[in-house]
Amino acid sequence: MSRLYGVVDCARDPRLFAMVKACPEHSCLFAGKLGPELEKTAPYLVGLEEDTELKRVWRDEGWGDHHAWGILCRSALDIDRLRRHLKKFLMAKLPDGQVVLFRFYDPRVWRVYWPTLSETDKERWLKGVDEIVLERS
Repeated sequence: MSRLYGVVDCARDPRLFAMVKACPEHSCLFAGKLGPELEKTAPYLVGLEEDTELKRVWRDEGWGDHHAWGILCRSALDIDRLRRHLKKFLMAKLPDGQVVLFRFYDPRVWRVYWPTLSETDKERWLKGVDEIVLERS
């Protein structure tokens, strides 16, 4: 059964971190022990099946390009397996060989990125992900 998740960019609004932490299901996409500032601004995978403050505020205030709080997805995977899957896409190699953080969870980035992918690359993304949802531009 497919469940609703959000990939929340806590750097976009200082209120998001507390709302994410209050959710019963949440997991940081970054690995290891983070410093306090990075922990508060990191991307988090959050289960959104339950009625939480984050879900209500995101629906009422955070949905729109000027906020760009993150993307939503539906998946039958549990939160740990979905986190492992999404973590594979956090780093990107630039043409000069430099490896950088890839903010795929920013809907403004996703809208530009997704149409450029080959069918094979899209299949890699959607392995375990039923649907990716973001606000319209």
